[in-house]
Amino acid sequence: MGTKRKNLKFAIGVAIILSMLGWLGYSGIQESKTYYVTIAELLASPDAQQRRYRVGGDVAPGSIQRAQGRVQFLLEAEGKVLPVVYVGTSALPDTFQDGAEALADGRYQQDGTFQAEAIQAKCASKYEPAEISAEQGTSPSTSY
Repeated sequence: MGTKRKNLKFAIGVAIILSMLGWLGYSGIQESKTYYVTIAELLASPDAQQRRYRVGGDVAPGSIQRAQGRVQFLLEAEGKVLPVVYVGTSALPDTFQDGAEALADGRYQQDGTFQAEAIQAKCASKYEPAEISAEQGTSPSTSY
């Protein structure tokens, strides 16, 4: 009888541990979901504070303000503007500058700002093809 009781206690303990691990895994997946939306969609959403979002737009010229480990800027897209606050441990990319395309991951706050946990940026002009001069001709170069 004592062995059955020990086995039952062990089985209950294992079931509790597996249940907790399952719950932690599920809640972690739910928390890490990120929905990509436009600024207009975010501003129109009645439950915007309930989820994590990824929002994209252009960094408004002259809007970047850096102070004490905090960066504030405005994202613009389709005539809409979103104030973004980034307080993170990662350095911002070198391509993060006025007019650059940027993606902000984070949460929309009740005060109308977007609290970003991560920022990605790219500078479109950096990726445009180089101009070909008349001296180079029109044939592609094969030298590396």
